[in-house]
Amino acid sequence: MFAFLALATALAIAPAALAGSLCPSAASTSGYGGETFTNVAGPMDGSCGGNSAVTLYIPNDTSGYARLQWTPANAGYPAGLTLGNLSGANASVAFSSDVADEPFYMLSFYAPNVTLGQKDPGNQILMLELQPNNISGGSMVVNPDSTLFNLYDNTAGIYLLGGQQDTNTLDEWLALYPGLNTDDLAGLRIGIGMDGGCSGPCSETLTINSLDISESTPTPEPTSLLLFGTGLVSLAGILRRKLRV
Repeated sequence: MFAFLALATALAIAPAALAGSLCPSAASTSGYGGETFTNVAGPMDGSCGGNSAVTLYIPNDTSGYARLQWTPANAGYPAGLTLGNLSGANASVAFSSDVADEPFYMLSFYAPNVTLGQKDPGNQILMLELQPNNISGGSMVVNPDSTLFNLYDNTAGIYLLGGQQDTNTLDEWLALYPGLNTDDLAGLRIGIGMDGGCSGPCSETLTINSLDISESTPTPEPTSLLLFGTGLVSLAGILRRKLRV
């Protein structure tokens, strides 16, 4: 009985991890510079329908851009997902490029105030991934404690705070600006292009086969844990007295 109560307490304290697999074919598309999007057969065809994977192509890395975006309007997007409870993302991808470039994640949200230095409250802000070698074995991963992002005011078209090279992990940004924890994750994007390091035609192709999202529920407040633990102790005492009768 005590072992059961201890397990119940541990489960109550530990944040629960929720997961969802998002269909690339359900994402919205956008870009410029001759981009194309082609639906192809993928590993999620059984659950998402035929040709569930999407191939993004741009003819020129410097002048082209293409992205997929998942939002609450897309089927399967986790409800109530915020910057603070995103515990990870993992996309299955295949990428080829004529230049040393990488696809990148973008986390979209709307900050209700100007604490990030944006010109107006409510502007759309993007956390843009800025780091090399973010694909390993066909997996493109977001780790809140290691993946680096900068901040970009997408409404005004400017980088915030220290500029493009001012990067922090998601966890570090949340620690610097705690108010971001409760900001809704309005969109999760994967894009290619805008590298700026190409002197001639240099195409890029990215096939996104799937996107897995993991989400954690907030850890209970200390007061709630104390009340919960006190209740368990009292229940244990009652059960022990009954066993003695």
